[in-house]
Amino acid sequence: MNSELIETFVTVANAGNITKSADILFVSQATVSHRIKQLEEKLGVQLILRNKGSKQTNLTTAGKNFLPLAQSWLRLNDEISTFQERPQALELSIGVVDSVNNYLLADFYKELRQDALDWRLTVRTLHTQEIYDHVRQNTIDVGLPLGEQLIAGIQVKKIHTEKLMVVSRRKLKDKNTLFPIDLDTDYQIFIPWGQDYLHWHHRFFPPGEPPKFSVDSAKVALELLDDRFWFLAPYDVCMQIAKTSPCHISKLGLDTPSRNLYMVTNNLTAQIKRKAVVMFKRRLTQYIRRRERSIEAMLNQYEPDAGIRSYKSFIHEFDANG
Repeated sequence: MNSELIETFVTVANAGNITKSADILFVSQATVSHRIKQLEEKLGVQLILRNKGSKQTNLTTAGKNFLPLAQSWLRLNDEISTFQERPQALELSIGVVDSVNNYLLADFYKELRQDALDWRLTVRTLHTQEIYDHVRQNTIDVGLPLGEQLIAGIQVKKIHTEKLMVVSRRKLKDKNTLFPIDLDTDYQIFIPWGQDYLHWHHRFFPPGEPPKFSVDSAKVALELLDDRFWFLAPYDVCMQIAKTSPCHISKLGLDTPSRNLYMVTNNLTAQIKRKAVVMFKRRLTQYIRRRERSIEAMLNQYEPDAGIRSYKSFIHEFDANG
């Protein structure tokens, strides 16, 4: 449908006069009359009553019925014509594990709020297996789990890795750097940081009686912390805790398993929402690299104690002593 014809009809209907309509549209009266005639021929109905000797124009019944449609058509046409000129919202639904949501990404969401792009995020806190299930079913666009799974049609990329530190209310053993032998298992708040961590933990803290507290959230562990208790947490979690809570962060004198963060997307989603997914990945990667530099600066505060041993020598001694 020709927009000029629709606009002319709406103008005549509102002005009630051909002469006024011509002035509003900056065309001749003959052009207005011709456009109305063309529109009537296209629709197959008469829209305007033409009374000889009268300057006023009135709508026929068909004209009155068509007017709301014509007005709606003009509004929609205007929105379509300006669609490409407006900043486009980037809509994404993401699934993230609890500790990453609450600690690593807390400042990232604030940055997106100030971003030049118009982000519209739906954020869900999910377990790692739930994240993979939702990405596979296309019910979330981007997942950020702590484990790697190989699934057909799913892209998996490691985007962040970090070790663990000891969190306590006070300095333990009067040391900044601790070994498992320095940690009293009777006062451990256990947090399962993944399968690699569980294997490591069982090696240095042989399973006997269940821990007094086993939780799946660093926030809950922090609530339980007193002068006796302690727990292990990734660098980034420790960095955030140190900013807001009165506690002591101690370095471990041997390697711990890495807590790895992955980004997973469904190949179909990555194509359909390519711009949003690509820009989200770019923003997140830039943010994480800045965080890693901050973590490195934090770790530089921890000078190795004089008695520190290498991880290999500690393992050798540990195994030799059974």
